[in-house]
Amino acid sequence: MNKRQRIGVFLPTWVGDVVMATPTLRAIRRGLPDVELMGVMRPLMADLLAGTTMLDSQLLFDKKKRAGLPTRVGLVSALRAARLDAIVLLTNSLWTAAVAKLAGIPRIVGYNRDARGWLLTDKLAVPKVNGAAGKLADVPTIDYYLGLAEHIGCEICDRRSQLTVTPNESRLADELWSLCQFDLAKPTIVINNNTANEKSRLWPSAKVQELAKTLANEHGYQVLLHCGPSEREGANQIAAEVNHPLVESMGRFKDLPIGLTKAVLARASSVVSTDSGPRHIAVALNRPVISLFGPTDPFSTRTYNLSETILAADLPCRPCCAKSCPLTHGQCMQNLEVKSVIQAITENAMNRPAM
Repeated sequence: MNKRQRIGVFLPTWVGDVVMATPTLRAIRRGLPDVELMGVMRPLMADLLAGTTMLDSQLLFDKKKRAGLPTRVGLVSALRAARLDAIVLLTNSLWTAAVAKLAGIPRIVGYNRDARGWLLTDKLAVPKVNGAAGKLADVPTIDYYLGLAEHIGCEICDRRSQLTVTPNESRLADELWSLCQFDLAKPTIVINNNTANEKSRLWPSAKVQELAKTLANEHGYQVLLHCGPSEREGANQIAAEVNHPLVESMGRFKDLPIGLTKAVLARASSVVSTDSGPRHIAVALNRPVISLFGPTDPFSTRTYNLSETILAADLPCRPCCAKSCPLTHGQCMQNLEVKSVIQAITENAMNRPAM
């Protein structure tokens, strides 16, 4: 009897990138239904993908020492023990290709970049499209990942991102709604003014306060300020300064797992977000999203679910993609007006189908 073929997929490091990889996981799952598909990922990404059925198994690792999990070095042995027939690298790094090579995986599929082509068996050229002023630009990330699925013989027929909220995650959101004394029957706007490591993407906190206060006072919306563990203090401070019973911070909740983020975003009437992981989670859960873009380019992270409302200042210096403003003024985020966000939320409400 022929053994079932096993294929690994090395998932990216960041939450938003993993969400944008879900169309690729789905394409491989559908295109190779008899293959056992293993995701190689950080533990956080396993929580992010909880409830989905695109993977048969998971191999978790952590860059830092963590009980029961291999580090980068230990990952070589773990991959060798998994006896994979092939691995698809959604990462661009040299080290992931080296780990796959050292693990003895017969087929290593990835893009030929970052000086790692000699480690790959299947070296794909980085795809390009004509960008502004006829310059070559990388394709959107979702399409970039899908090119790898297409290379191994999978048909690409659906570019939409996909996530699922589990019953346990929904119960966490119920507890948060109760803590905030929010009414489940009332529309709630979730504001996410966070980013993993680039402060240049943040909207000024004064404008977040103005938006929250206006939505509560003039429109009667419940407003929830989204945050992760490291952003708790900032979200709590904004809620305290707004000081309105309809405006609350998610930071009041004791634990802030990514499953709670999913459940919170899933029940939002609209999501206002910087270009960050929660933006992509909300898109994958098919919520109306107003995305605030400053130094980054909407094209590179474009999505294919519900149409996003993209707000970006018309400045000659953007997109610069810098982690801090090279000109020190940060006008690309400061010039985004509260009234434009409120107009987008109002249009979302008008276009929302009746329940």
